[in-house]
Amino acid sequence: MPKVTQHQMDVTESSIIDVYQHLEQQLFEDFVNRLQQHGIEDVDQTNVLQWQMEVMNDLHLVNSDVINEASKATGIARAKLVELFQHQGYKVVDQEYNRATKATGRQVSSMQVNTTKQVLDGYLKQTFQALENNVNQTLLSTNYGTNAATKTYQQIVKETTADVLAGLRTPDQALKATIYRWRDKGIDLGLVDKGGHRWSLESYARLVVDNTSRRAFQAVRDQAADDVGVDTFVMSSHEASRAACAPIQGKLVTTRPESFTDANTGEHFISLYDHGYGTPSGTFGINCHHLKWLYVPGASSNNQPQYDPAEAIAKGDMVAKQRELERRIRAYKQKQALAEKMSDTDGVMRNQLLVRRNQAALRKLMSDFDYLHRDYAREKVFTHSY
Repeated sequence: MPKVTQHQMDVTESSIIDVYQHLEQQLFEDFVNRLQQHGIEDVDQTNVLQWQMEVMNDLHLVNSDVINEASKATGIARAKLVELFQHQGYKVVDQEYNRATKATGRQVSSMQVNTTKQVLDGYLKQTFQALENNVNQTLLSTNYGTNAATKTYQQIVKETTADVLAGLRTPDQALKATIYRWRDKGIDLGLVDKGGHRWSLESYARLVVDNTSRRAFQAVRDQAADDVGVDTFVMSSHEASRAACAPIQGKLVTTRPESFTDANTGEHFISLYDHGYGTPSGTFGINCHHLKWLYVPGASSNNQPQYDPAEAIAKGDMVAKQRELERRIRAYKQKQALAEKMSDTDGVMRNQLLVRRNQAALRKLMSDFDYLHRDYAREKVFTHSY
C-alpha cells in the first residue's frame, strides 16, 4: 500500500480551503452581475431610491445565485473532506500502528485500529458540522434576512444609496467603492471571537479545516502510541517557529505532567505541559503545525534538525510577514477581478499596481532571507466557475 505523506494531506487540505476562497469570490462576482443589469450610470440623488428599490427586488434572484454556488461548493468540499479524513486518513492510521508495533514489539487488536479510524470519522463529522452550521446553512437559507450573502448584498446597496444621497461620490463611484470595501471585509458570517475579530467566509473555513485536520491526525498518532503504552515522543522541527514551540521543537517530549530522564538511557524528556500544551496559544495549540511521533527510549532515534530557539522565532516572524504579503496579493487580485467585471479601468490599474508592489516587497523579503521559499499557490485566486 503506497504511503500517505504529510505533503499529500497538506495538498488535500489546501484544496478544501480553496473551495471556500473561490466561493466567496464567486458570490461577489454574482453581486456585480446582478447590479449591472439595472445600471447606475443615469442615477442621481433624485432617483437613487428608485434604483435601490429595483435592485432590492432582485433579492430572490440573488439568493438563488447564492444557493446555487453554495450547493456546488458544499458538494465539492464534502467529497474532499472524505478524501482527507477517510481515504487518506485510514491509511495514516494503518501506517502509525505499523510504526508503533515495530518500535515496541507489542501487538494491537483490529478493534483498536478500527476504533481509531472511528475517531477520524468523528473529526470528519465535526469539521463538516462546523462548516455546515456556520457557512453552508447560512448561505443555503431561503430566508433573505438570515442569509449572510444576501445581507452583504443589501448592505452594498444601502451604503451605495447613502453615499449618493450625501453627495459624497457619483453613483458609479459609490457603487464601485462600496463593492471594493465589502470585498475587503468578505462575506460576514456573524461570527465574532473573544478578541472582537469578525470571521469572513474564507477565513473561518481556513481556521476550521486547518486546525481540525491537524488535531485529527495528531490524535491518530497519539492514540497509536497510547495503545502500545508509550507516552514519549519526538517533536518535529521547523526552521521558523513561534515562541511557544521554539525552545522544545526537535527535542524529546512527553505528555506526562513533569519532565523526566529515562533511567536506562539517560535521555531527557521535556513535559509539553511546561510549554502550554492543551491551551490555544501553547505548543500544539491553534495554528501550530508541529507534529510529534512515538519515541521509544533506547530503540528510537531523534533525527530532527536542531535550531537555535531565538533564530527560529526571528525566522517565524519573517514567515508571518511573508504570509501577510501573500494575503495582500490575493486580496488585490480579487479586487482586480471585480474591477475588470465592472469595466473599472482605474480600479484595474490601481489593483494591478498594488499587486506588483506587494510582489516586489515579497521578492525583496525572499532575497533578504534565503530560508524563505516562494509558493505561488498561496498568492493564487479563483475567479471562474467550478
